Amino acid sequence: MSDSNDIQNIHKRYTLTLFNPSSFYVSLTASIAIACIISFLSFNNYIQNYEILYHLPAVVAVLLATQYLDSRFTKHKEYSKSLHMSFFGNALWLITIVGGIIGSAILSKELSLFYIAVGMFIFSSFRIGIMTTTLGVDLKKSCVLCFVQPLAMFFLLIPIDMWSVLYNVETLAFGIVFLVVAVVWSYVTNRTGLPMIKSTHKLLQAYLQSVSRNDPRDMESIILETSKPSSISTSQIRFSTND
Repeated sequence: MSDSNDIQNIHKRYTLTLFNPSSFYVSLTASIAIACIISFLSFNNYIQNYEILYHLPAVVAVLLATQYLDSRFTKHKEYSKSLHMSFFGNALWLITIVGGIIGSAILSKELSLFYIAVGMFIFSSFRIGIMTTTLGVDLKKSCVLCFVQPLAMFFLLIPIDMWSVLYNVETLAFGIVFLVVAVVWSYVTNRTGLPMIKSTHKLLQAYLQSVSRNDPRDMESIILETSKPSSISTSQIRFSTND
């Protein structure tokens, strides 16, 4: 009994060490923090005379709402995976914005909303890949859902009179390239297992389901689909004595 209590005390004492990149709370907190940083960088570097106190809460609110909305379209309605996707996607957006600020400073060029818009397209492209491979969303639906969170945040970050940056030829060119690459990559990777495996993505999702939730049912169904009936023969040997 004392050994069990000692183990419980250790877990309670070092609970903080249990937080890791796959943790529900880490992804939620980090995605909110990154959204706030993106807002501050946008307002301080790209947009002048814009009231951040009104727009920052709106950005965070739409982030939380779209995170929940995304989870409703996943195969197993998993909110945690939606949070992980949001965290890494927003991180890519932040990296693009910071890269634009640093690049403009080095080259002594005026900052442009181009980097925010391209970062939004990169975020959307990333979502296509994650939705199709790990979340169980089909390719057509993911092409629509991929814009929900990034575009909603963009519209709240950028004043309406600056939305025209989305229609800029250079922005559209980069955005279309990233989106096409994401779609082609998702299509090709899903067919790499043919003809033995009908869908590589479904196999990956089944594996993640069996590991993360200890639910092997999807994995078993895939094994049954790929199995084939076969004929076997058995032989019996009878031993006897004269006695």
